[in-house]
Parts: sequence; C-alpha cells; structure tokens
Amino acid sequence: MSSNRSIIPICAGLALLIGWAVAPLDQSIAERLGQNSEVETLRNLDSQFGQGLSVAILGGYRSVAANLVWLAMNQNWEQRDLVGTLGKLAFATSIDPRPELFWLNGSRIIANDMPTWVIGIDNTDLQVESAERRAIASQFANRALGFLEGSRVYHEQNPKIYIEEAMILWRKANDLEGAVGRFEQAIRAESPPFYVYRVYGELLVKLDRKEKALKLLETHYETLSEDSIEAMKPVVADRIRNLRRELGH
Repeated sequence: MSSNRSIIPICAGLALLIGWAVAPLDQSIAERLGQNSEVETLRNLDSQFGQGLSVAILGGYRSVAANLVWLAMNQNWEQRDLVGTLGKLAFATSIDPRPELFWLNGSRIIANDMPTWVIGIDNTDLQVESAERRAIASQFANRALGFLEGSRVYHEQNPKIYIEEAMILWRKANDLEGAVGRFEQAIRAESPPFYVYRVYGELLVKLDRKEKALKLLETHYETLSEDSIEAMKPVVADRIRNLRRELGH
C-alpha cells in the first residue's frame, strides 16, 4: 500500500511535466498547419520530435510517462483534434517506442480516422467519391506509413508492423505491389501469425498470381499442425484444392 501511495506524487509530477512539454509541440504543429493548410504538410512533422526526449530525466518512469501521454491523446482523439492527436502520438512513441500497441493503434488512427475528420464523414467504410477525397485518404495513408517507419528500431522483426503496413497500402493507398512487398517481409519476420499466409495468398490471387499463391499455400500447409485451431489447416487445404482446379493441376 505504501509503495502505491509513494508513486502517486511521482505520476502527478510526470503528468504536469508532460502537460507542460506537450503544449508547445501541439502549438508548433498548429502554427505549421496555419501557415499551410495542405494535408501533405503532415508528412514533414517528424522533425519536431526526437528519440531522446526526456528519457534521461524520466529514467525508469518513461513507460509510465508514455502511457500518460497516450491516455491524454485519447481525449484529443475523441474531440477529433487532429493537431493534438498527432502531437501526442509522436510524443508517446518518442518517450517509449517499445509498446507495439502505440504503433499499431496510432497508425490506424492516422490512416482510418483522420481522413474522415478532414473530409467530414462519420463512416470510415464509405467510398471516397471525389479526386480530392481520394487524395486526402492517400496522404493520410502515407502519413501512417511514415509513422510506422519510426517503429523499426524496436520492431524490425515484428510481423504485425509489416502486416499493418500491407493492409494500409492495400486498402487505403491502393498500392497492391507495395502490399505484396510488406507481406513478404511479414512472413520472413519472427513467428508470423497463421492468417498472414492466407491473406497474402488472397492478394496474390487478386493480382492473378495464382501459381505463386498456390506454391505459398502448399509450402505453408506442410508446416501446419493438425491440432492447431488457429492454423485452420482444413481451410488452407480447401484453398489449395480450388487453386489447383482453377490452374488445371
């Protein structure tokens, strides 16, 4: 109980420090957006933040501080505050780049939510109708990819990062070739999830590379355990049979 009480003033002090530190960063972004309202300005904001920010001062409490910033970011997100959300996403990952959640959820906010804030629609699944809207969606997709680039130091072998990039390229930027490259990186990373092979195979089929998709799934099938529900070995077997039939094998 005493240890829990002793950390309260530390957390309170960190919260005050973070509030003081984040405000000018948010303002700096606001000033830039005020000078140039074009959405591509967002690509150039990374220079506002450095990896060494307050780590020496925070010491062992950097995880606590980063989580406090992340919680503060949620309020900006609820208010659709683009400037504040971007600032705190960058600040949280600068303080502590280790949590996978920061990178994955942060990139989803940028790629999925922020375009709708700018466009002024509520449904993220709505088709972008005009060239201007498509451009905005593409620009935020690129911004999300740029954000994920910052994860490489701690997550170079994390397949989930490459999968997230692949899905952004596929679904948001309509860059199927780029998505293929990221899926390749995902399956070469450490312990890729089973589903990535199935999704990657479907993208290859969509690109009419059925021979490559078949070879991928056949190789993957040989590694699957009969006892693993997640592996979905019967599903993979069905897909292999269908592809063989389509290709006349």
